[in-house]
Amino acid sequence: MIYFSPIADDICSLFKTELQSILNGVFMTSSITRYFYNPAEYPPLQQATSAQNQALRSHPNAAPKDRSNETAFPARLASSRIVRSGGSVLQRQFLLNRSIEIKGVGYNTSTGSPATTGTSKTGVLCMTDGLDLCFAVAIGGEKTSGEPAAKVRVFHVMPANENAQRDIRIYAQQLKREGYSVRAAIHGGDSSSASSNRRLGAVDATLEGLEVPIDFHETGAGGEGNGALGAVIEAGGRIRFVTQLVK
Repeated sequence: MIYFSPIADDICSLFKTELQSILNGVFMTSSITRYFYNPAEYPPLQQATSAQNQALRSHPNAAPKDRSNETAFPARLASSRIVRSGGSVLQRQFLLNRSIEIKGVGYNTSTGSPATTGTSKTGVLCMTDGLDLCFAVAIGGEKTSGEPAAKVRVFHVMPANENAQRDIRIYAQQLKREGYSVRAAIHGGDSSSASSNRRLGAVDATLEGLEVPIDFHETGAGGEGNGALGAVIEAGGRIRFVTQLVK
């Protein structure tokens, strides 16, 4: 019979506690999609803390969404693309503000649904980057009658994401049922990849079938030519699609 001393039991208990703490920390970090712009830090797009993230959520007491199959938003890559404003912000530019969060997603490593993030808050940019064979679809809805309101969502679609068309269709249909006028933008993908072209064609057909207008459709440039894609709600409930961050 093997005997474990109380000291060994204490060490084992401490190890399990520390391990659980580490695992919880990893889970919480992978679940955080909010970032803040801080030019004094590197990269200037800094991930929010768990406390900041929970405080900003619509339901702060609810558990974070499980994003354990998703990569983190590529903050360093997105930060490297930031340019200086030429004095006025162009239609597809977003002026960074230290006091307003950005919601960013990477991609889903599983074959199911694409990684996605959205908002109904004014001024909060939802975006993704790191597009190679994958592409991004930004969808927004505006209510033009009654109280101004809008919603936006960005999907990072991998060729293997089998549920991409379904998820995009469900979101667009839900916006229409709620009385929103829906628009979209698409960016990314690689025209030399058959799998990328197939998934893009399927998503294109889905949006066409729903009669969703496409503001711009810039696809096929591959990892060297693709940039970021995002969507933001402006004052007055207007939506705008974004491809460049400016300071």
